[in-house]
Amino acid sequence: MIKHNFSIKNIKKQILSINDQIESIFNRLKFFKSNYKKILLSKDNRVFFACATVLFLVLTYFLIPTLYNKELVLSQIKNQVFKKYKIDIKFNNKINYGLLPKPHFETKDLSILRNKKEIAIVKDFKIFISIKDFLKVNEVITKDLVLKKTDFNIQKEDFIFFERLLKTEPNENKILIKNSNIFLKDNENELLFINKINNSKFYYDSNKLQNIFSSKNKIFNVPFKLKIENDKFNKKYHSKFSSKKIRLNIDNEFEYDENKKGLIDISFINSSTSFNYQKKENSITFNSKNSKNKYDGLIEIKPFYLTANFNYDGLSSRNFFNDDSIIIDLIKSEIFKNDNLNANLKFNIKNITNIAELNNLFLNVDIKEGDIELSNSSILWKEDLKISLEECLLNYDENQINLDGKITLDFIDLDNFYKGFQIKKTNRKKIKKIELYFVYDFNQNLIKFSNPRIDNSPNLEIENYFDDFNENNEKQFNKVRFKNFVSNFFDIYAG
Repeated sequence: MIKHNFSIKNIKKQILSINDQIESIFNRLKFFKSNYKKILLSKDNRVFFACATVLFLVLTYFLIPTLYNKELVLSQIKNQVFKKYKIDIKFNNKINYGLLPKPHFETKDLSILRNKKEIAIVKDFKIFISIKDFLKVNEVITKDLVLKKTDFNIQKEDFIFFERLLKTEPNENKILIKNSNIFLKDNENELLFINKINNSKFYYDSNKLQNIFSSKNKIFNVPFKLKIENDKFNKKYHSKFSSKKIRLNIDNEFEYDENKKGLIDISFINSSTSFNYQKKENSITFNSKNSKNKYDGLIEIKPFYLTANFNYDGLSSRNFFNDDSIIIDLIKSEIFKNDNLNANLKFNIKNITNIAELNNLFLNVDIKEGDIELSNSSILWKEDLKISLEECLLNYDENQINLDGKITLDFIDLDNFYKGFQIKKTNRKKIKKIELYFVYDFNQNLIKFSNPRIDNSPNLEIENYFDDFNENNEKQFNKVRFKNFVSNFFDIYAG
């Protein structure tokens, strides 16, 4: 009975509370009705209503473009983009208006055309518009362009698209290209290479009075930065290329008047050099300005082929064979794995600066459709021995590099060679030539030998010696181990 009375009291309390709230609401309404003028005109409320009115008007102004005629907007954007940048675009989907981060129109899968041929698809196209003229209904003033996730499928002649961007008339607008790719193809539509664009920008620098292109890219797994400045008054391009991964910097100045000549400064392997070059219709010739290290060469454009001669007074072997050398970095980048890359590079190096006994290195590098051959290369050991490479091929991928081929040792001064290695007089046999095959592992600095022939004859004892050597875990060469290897070789051969 007590519990029943308690619940009735609680219900009555809740009913009274609801009545009080309803009565309070009606009292407030009566108060507002009789005093609404004072309330609206109070200082605090005037500020609130003024801010709300301003906000409403601003939002209304910024939303005016949603009322524009979309067909007219498409036509105006297309015309203005062509007028400013000579870019012919085609809308494949409807266009939408966006307010943030700045007023703009956007669309998907827009086409870029050149001579009515589609050279690019822009998955996300955005064009910002001027906010000054929204009240001019159906009149759009375009500003910055953003091309995101764009695939450029182009051939050599289509590069004029980018060249025109560097020659646009001065304006305050920018073209941004983000997360995109350039697929360069030959005349048979075969892919030559892919250039990945992380972030690039075309703009006009009003201080320098130059059109500028700056970009962060990646090609053949090599990231690099590129900046090109167009000095239209002096008809010059100035470009800077830099890649930390392969430690290469190139500074180029090119005169695009009737002379079509330029100067390149190259910095790599902690050294620098300069080239003069001249561009012709289908080729580029170049030669160095350095009196000690002379270079010259020819680049043929159709089809691409590079021939060059590099002459050094001195160079360290570490530049070629060390783990962090530029050659190893270039090979690991797989930049040479391109079926359309063909070149012949000849390196003449007078002295190997960190190995006194080695001199007169002639390195013949043949690159044929991605294969790298070092055949017909040679080096001298003092003046006593000529070491030649034959049937020599570089096998590589991103993780492993092997050099295998045939070594021929031609003795020039055998007696002096024996003295230099302190070979026992009883072991100093008359030898003219030694031939053997080898595999060198760049990753582990290990070498294996096989199939030796001495003066064109096989030798079973030397073959067994090489088998033992190849099975030995301590195969890494240094000067002491190399000397012992040579000494043991002649001990075994002498019987």
